Amino acid sequence: MSTTYFWLLYVHILAACLYEGALVFFWLLMGHLRRRLEPEEYAGEIVSILRFYHPFVLVCMGVLIMTGAWYLTGLKMAMGPAFGKLFVPLGLKLLTVFLMMMGISFQFFAVGLRLTRGMGPAGNGRPIGDTTEERMKLLKTLEHVNLGNAVLALFAIFFGLALNKGF
Repeated sequence: MSTTYFWLLYVHILAACLYEGALVFFWLLMGHLRRRLEPEEYAGEIVSILRFYHPFVLVCMGVLIMTGAWYLTGLKMAMGPAFGKLFVPLGLKLLTVFLMMMGISFQFFAVGLRLTRGMGPAGNGRPIGDTTEERMKLLKTLEHVNLGNAVLALFAIFFGLALNKGF
């Protein structure tokens, strides 16, 4: 294995660990904060965390996709016709990554933007208490979607490991 591919895989594994760790940590943090804080405080804290969390997870996902595609291109050239043997595990991994992208997009754009746009300076002058019930429903959805994305990431990691050993 060349040095380039070693570092490429190293960055890919590091990004996968950061991505999965961020998803699981955020899910655990949401549950802990929900039990300890009042609904208005909870909504405010989670929204302030989302402003860092979503870009961080997006960068991790982008690095994962780019390094995975780069490595896969070199692997295809190196394996030649034998690349077809990887069809099942690679197909399952790519399907899982596609579902992860759909889930993370839903989390960012369908749920996350609705939460972050209505609070703070861009809140159109509405007090936080006016929309607490709506925000709590969105936060519950966010928690479930985040957990689903964490489970999908575990499946993607499993299928990535299966590429090496097979089923």
